[in-house]
Amino acid sequence: MSKYNKDTGEFISLEKGAKFTAAFRLEQHEMKRKTGRSIAAFFGTNKIEQILSNPKAVGMRIYYGLDVDGDGKADNKFVIVAVDAEGNDLIAKESHLQKGAVEQDLLDGGLYCPLDCAINNPLNSDI
Repeated sequence: MSKYNKDTGEFISLEKGAKFTAAFRLEQHEMKRKTGRSIAAFFGTNKIEQILSNPKAVGMRIYYGLDVDGDGKADNKFVIVAVDAEGNDLIAKESHLQKGAVEQDLLDGGLYCPLDCAINNPLNSDI
C-alpha cells in the first residue's frame, strides 16, 4: 500500500497538539517575528470538500507560504492542494500556463489567527 492513502496521519491528544502549537508560537516570538503573524487558519468544509472531490485525491497537502505584497508586512499563508496516491499535487496541467488565473485546485483565503479566531483555547493561547 502506498504511504499516500486516505488513512495517512494519526490522531493526537489535545495536550500534544497544544504543546506543538505553543512551541511554534514561542519560536516565532524568540525569532522576533513581527507580532500579528498568522499561527493558524480556518477553512470551510465546502472548500475542503471541493479540494478533495478530485477522484484521484487520497488526501491533501498544506504548504506554508509567505505573502510579501509590498505593504511592508510579510503575512504567513497556507496553500492547500489535493494529493494522489503517488504523492503528486493534483494541479490541472494547464493551470500553470495562465498567469494570475484563480485555481480551483489550490486553496487559501481562510480566516487567519490571531485576527479571526476564537481565543483562550489550548491550541492558540497559553495554558
